[in-house]
Amino acid sequence: MADADAAPAAAAPAAEPEEAAPAAADEPAETVPRETLYLNNLNEKVPKEELKRMIYAAFTQFGPILDVVAVKTFKMRGQDFVVFRDIEASTQALRQMQGFPFYDKPMQLSYAKAKSDATSKLDGTFEGKVKAERAAKRKAEREAAKEAAKAPKAAPAAAGGAGPSGAAPAAPKAAAASGGGENLPNQILFVEKLPDQVNEMMLNMLFQQFPGFKEVRLVPGKAGIAFVEFGSDAQAGVAMAGLQGFKVTPTNLMKITYAKR
Repeated sequence: MADADAAPAAAAPAAEPEEAAPAAADEPAETVPRETLYLNNLNEKVPKEELKRMIYAAFTQFGPILDVVAVKTFKMRGQDFVVFRDIEASTQALRQMQGFPFYDKPMQLSYAKAKSDATSKLDGTFEGKVKAERAAKRKAEREAAKEAAKAPKAAPAAAGGAGPSGAAPAAPKAAAASGGGENLPNQILFVEKLPDQVNEMMLNMLFQQFPGFKEVRLVPGKAGIAFVEFGSDAQAGVAMAGLQGFKVTPTNLMKITYAKR
């Protein structure tokens, strides 16, 4: 019952109503699965908006996220909640991100104690939360439908992946994103369609989960592109397949090709 960062004497689970959300840290790993994950041991020095953006970027690979709740109060320091649309996504995130080095601190994850109380107690909108989640779910479904509608159009586009200059026409870049580029396999990947605010830390978090990762190199003076190096062509290929089309933000779907030799 005791967590590595928790006090040695863990109290009874439902004794303190005001501490219900933070108390998720004391829940055992085999607690009832929920759509909401409780995160703690986060770096307390990271600004709230940056923390939310980075957590979204790190966790959206597992499924649609309805909300990221970060409250910078004394009681909630180093803690956060991530609300997924379904339990399958939250379970996958829990297993793969447990202990993940996030701003130089290993994240600790558990399921929230309740499906909805965790976020509603933080933002004070208990009754409005259901409507908000439904609206977010409908929005995510609409976005997914739009992406699905675009996919068939991208497949037959002219071949020829975008080079490091990022100046390839729109149609060839779409083909490259779906694996149709002509570039030969390379241990260095060319990444484009990144948001202007992307930084090296964000890309490191996304790519370091793949074996053989070496480094990320941003291009000075050119927003939206980067190079990522791996130990071998094969390792780079695995990372490209795993993150192709990754949604860095709701409107930025990452495109990855092998860098030109």
